[in-house]
Amino acid sequence: MAQITLYLPDEIASRIKREAKKAHKSLSAYVTDLASKRVAPSGWPARFSRLYGSWKGEVPEIEDPPPGEIDGLQ
Repeated sequence: MAQITLYLPDEIASRIKREAKKAHKSLSAYVTDLASKRVAPSGWPARFSRLYGSWKGEVPEIEDPPPGEIDGLQ
């Protein structure tokens, strides 16, 4: 695991330490959670919401024949 040295204003560092203590987490675990949510968010990517609902027109029917023998395979 990588180590990173951060320089923060005293007030920000104090607030992060308080929040980590309230969350019952180490300072490292708390900052890791914050960074993970920002850098590697879970869920759908932002571009998905731009695509969702953008289809125009009818959805074509797809022929789905029942299972059976396929020519050349036995």
